[in-house]
Amino acid sequence: MRRGKLLFVILMACILILPVHFTTSKRMEKEEIKVNVEKINAHPSVMPQKTVAKDASHLLKPTAMPLDIPVATDETIENHPFLAVDENGNLLGAFTNEEDFSEYSIVLAYSMDNGATWNPLLHTTMEGIEDYPAIDYWGNGIFYGTFQPDPTDCDGAAQYVLSLNPEDLSTLSLVYFDWTDYDQRDRQSPDIATYNDVGDADWWYGVMVTTESSDYEDAAGENIPTFNFPDYEDSNSGWIWWWDSYPNSAHAAIDIDKSNGWLYAVWDNYNESRGEGRDILLAIADVHDWWYQRWNISWYYLGGEEDDTYPDVAAVNGNIYIVCQADINLPGKQDIICYYSHDGGATWDMSIVAGDPAKDEMYPSIVAYGDSATCIYSVDGNLFVTHTTDGGATWSEPKQINDEDESVSMEYRDTYITNGGNVIWSDIRNGNNDVYYDSVGLPPSAIINIESISGGLGVKATVSNTGTVAAENVPWSIDVSGGIVLLGKHAEGTITSLNPGESATIKDFLIGFGKVTVTVKVGSVTKTASGFLLGPLAIGLK
Repeated sequence: MRRGKLLFVILMACILILPVHFTTSKRMEKEEIKVNVEKINAHPSVMPQKTVAKDASHLLKPTAMPLDIPVATDETIENHPFLAVDENGNLLGAFTNEEDFSEYSIVLAYSMDNGATWNPLLHTTMEGIEDYPAIDYWGNGIFYGTFQPDPTDCDGAAQYVLSLNPEDLSTLSLVYFDWTDYDQRDRQSPDIATYNDVGDADWWYGVMVTTESSDYEDAAGENIPTFNFPDYEDSNSGWIWWWDSYPNSAHAAIDIDKSNGWLYAVWDNYNESRGEGRDILLAIADVHDWWYQRWNISWYYLGGEEDDTYPDVAAVNGNIYIVCQADINLPGKQDIICYYSHDGGATWDMSIVAGDPAKDEMYPSIVAYGDSATCIYSVDGNLFVTHTTDGGATWSEPKQINDEDESVSMEYRDTYITNGGNVIWSDIRNGNNDVYYDSVGLPPSAIINIESISGGLGVKATVSNTGTVAAENVPWSIDVSGGIVLLGKHAEGTITSLNPGESATIKDFLIGFGKVTVTVKVGSVTKTASGFLLGPLAIGLK
């Protein structure tokens, strides 16, 4: 008898001998949302539309501009900087270079020494005004980016997708999608969030958000929330999806929770029927649905009688933070507030991040690590940082980042923070806008990460602490669902101590058969993997 048949016979004998209890489960309904959050039941007038990419790599050239700390200091105007960081701490910066009133270009610079020095990489060479770059790290050394096109480029609706490994420029690619066949125009300050958990579809970069105006049939409107994302089955095609139900939207921002693939996109939106000024328009979706053309988005309004504007969003391990400026205390006086959720957006609370009664706090940017997060914002030409270590409920005493007072440009998207506390901003200390960089560090907390879930003889997960203090008495659990699990359906324990920079391994021994999903939870951090269980062996977990 072959070994495979013998193993199957033994497994079936175990099934006949051991009692097996089958249970059915129903997906839990979303809890009632609180703190000025209103769910919207809306349907798009038009479903996503598709077109093909066109190559534009010839419009990128190496940059000879000398760059050092500060990042860029020539006599032209540099503003609207953006920043992304890879797992090794290498930084890719992007900003707009204004040569004159009619010629803007996008410049990329790279640092491999934690921001101490910056190397010139590339700049765009197309004519006109390219502005508002956005970049994000995808993984495996690859960054993806986009920018706002010139108003005459495909009626301002050209969607550019840049990808590169800064250490290997042979990987460089720039393509664009022309959406004028669907009567799109006037693309505004886009943002991008990457996600790479798509099996072998290594071109599936993630999702872009923006606002566009549309003259398309029954889906026309001005400044409409718009999504762009690649086709799962065709590396040369992409989708557009716009929602004319929400005209008068602005200042798009997006993040994808890379632990589970849920996206959170925000705009500030003026709705005349609400009569309450501008509110935060929030879209929540599982991007896995989009790969298989199951087009699902849940929409919400966040806000009350105040004006909520200039939002930013960050999401990690089911913790979501949405910061914006709002006249929450006095009409017209700007403070920074935070809407936060610890359950993937099922319930929400709100806190005041900064509310000096004598000053206007403006233009927030946020990065999240789980239960902790860091927010920066501008006040009277200065840039401040504050941290939360309790999921957004309270915030630390703000500290000024810029060394020279009143030198920070006070414009939308002239400041940005990314992972590791890396900050970039447009600075006017030299008489014109230059780009400066600094690091504000991590929140004073343990930051737990589930680095990987792997199989073999049972299941194991590698857990690390990338924070600044030790993690003490952290509970963990491993749950296995699906298939037929005879042993090891649930395991739990406690990590007694995990110092910053250290890692630990947790394990669960299994016996069963069939396709399974493994859910690992450590503290408030959750990660899942799917694979196949064959007796005591867990195979192909990813």
